[in-house]
Amino acid sequence: MTLFVGIDVSKYKHDLAILDEHGEILSKHFRFANTYQGFQKLKEHLETLELPTYELHIALEDTGHYADNLIAFLQNIGYPTFTYNPLLIKEFVKSLTLRKSKTDKKDALSIARKLLAAPTPERYIVKPQLKELKELTRYQNRLIHERSKNKTLYVRTLDIVFPEFAKIVKNVHNQFVYDLLSKYPSPQKIKRAHFQSLLTIKRLTADKIKQIQEAAHLTIGNSSLALQLELTQLIDMIRIQTIQINKVQEQINHLMTEIDSPITSITGIGQRLGAIILAEIKNIHNFKTPSQLQAFAGLEPSIYQSGTMDITGHMVKRGSSYLRYALIQAAKLLANYSPHFRAYLRLKISQGKHYNVAVSHVAKKLIRIVYYLLKTNQSFDESKLR
Repeated sequence: MTLFVGIDVSKYKHDLAILDEHGEILSKHFRFANTYQGFQKLKEHLETLELPTYELHIALEDTGHYADNLIAFLQNIGYPTFTYNPLLIKEFVKSLTLRKSKTDKKDALSIARKLLAAPTPERYIVKPQLKELKELTRYQNRLIHERSKNKTLYVRTLDIVFPEFAKIVKNVHNQFVYDLLSKYPSPQKIKRAHFQSLLTIKRLTADKIKQIQEAAHLTIGNSSLALQLELTQLIDMIRIQTIQINKVQEQINHLMTEIDSPITSITGIGQRLGAIILAEIKNIHNFKTPSQLQAFAGLEPSIYQSGTMDITGHMVKRGSSYLRYALIQAAKLLANYSPHFRAYLRLKISQGKHYNVAVSHVAKKLIRIVYYLLKTNQSFDESKLR
């Protein structure tokens, strides 16, 4: 006999419901804390059922980090534990009733019923490497976002301190620029610096030094001590965050080697974008068709039909924003490096579509390829595209 357990997860406590093979409710009022003692209480409750661990299937919504420790605990003690995208549970509940009511106990029961109804629940199991990959890619994304904010602040501060500087060096994020401004964070300090001292800065040429020092004599900038401090500290933070981002990427690369997915065989998709796509999809067998994957990425158009009205609107943009970002970026790279996709992008633009809309069409075509490669574990072959 197999029993089906649904757990509704929250920050401080979790609710559990149990169904038998016939859908009869065996338990729906069990609540336990999100603590060590709570987990032991859950373990004892499950052991009272007197079933082998493999006969007890447990499911949760994949709603964020509150479930992570619980999933790891259950898997470590041998229970088959599955996770569902919350949208799947929501749509499943809609198919059962028109009533709009929501409680934690009902949510746990709905998850158990979804698990009971699933013909192949094993497909919802996520490999540990993909969980790690999701944590790493999202953490890296936060680091990149924070670094971008600091780079914006750095450019703003530099424009106040030394507005003529950017035109001379072209790229204010070059390493020699960071080295120069870390040692001499104002035009006054730059113009007083010895020429030979400035020449010791790697990749800073004599010609550039002359131009910068000449501009420093005529600058309209504001060299207050507060702005100098801000400038040097922003450079420090950008450098630290760059080191952190690179270290995370090393871990991502290691996991991607372990996973050995065919996704990086697609032209233009490297380790970083490939890792985001895999981490967000998790298990390709959760999706029966490419259109389901497209919907999960939020790249499907919204549709409204009523009577004689039939309107297709903007992309719904629900689902994983990280997956949508990675697919759009990958589509742009594909359009640059793949002859087939370059021609496809030009075709869409020739049909009067805006560039961004044309890129979204490339991304949708890419989704079908990603789906096929992950399902079949085959490498990308451009010669087979039509």
